[in-house]
Amino acid sequence: MTDAAAPPSPMPVPAPPPRGVWGRLKAHILHPELSPEQVAWSFCLGLSIAWNPLLGLHTGMVFAFCLIFRRLHRPLMIMAMLINNPWTMVPIATASTWVGNLVRGRFSSANLARVQWHEIGWRSFLTWDGFDAMTTMLRPILKSYLIGGFICTVLALPIGYFFMLWLARRLRRIHWPHLHHASCPPHDVPPGG
Repeated sequence: MTDAAAPPSPMPVPAPPPRGVWGRLKAHILHPELSPEQVAWSFCLGLSIAWNPLLGLHTGMVFAFCLIFRRLHRPLMIMAMLINNPWTMVPIATASTWVGNLVRGRFSSANLARVQWHEIGWRSFLTWDGFDAMTTMLRPILKSYLIGGFICTVLALPIGYFFMLWLARRLRRIHWPHLHHASCPPHDVPPGG
């Protein structure tokens, strides 16, 4: 029992929402209901989808994984998938093509001079003739791009998993005691004051 004359201890003030990109990402990684392994799987699946060479299917693949695997961190998976965006699409496609050429033994024989990049536009994806012309023009690099993209997709799984597992465990070791100590009332104060 507590002394009636002693003023009740005030309830701790909840922490303000995280600020900045790193603060919000750290809050997602420190998700209290998920284990570090679940957070790592969420990130590695999203990263693997980001390297998938089948453009236009990334968001649908994330939603399919979210339906199949219920205990994954969906926002973190979407954030990892969004590593592939309009600003990073060209470097990711270039790296995929480079890996594909390396695997096929054609590292120095890829001739990109025949590709008319300025002719690829929205009509290339909306009409059959435009799509056929685009695939004919991209044929010298298409196999290398697809092979390299699928290899990078597979490599992203262990790399993303072990990196995020390390990061999640490290952040929990550093921040977990502070977060739980600040949000829990003292042991001698009953719930509600």
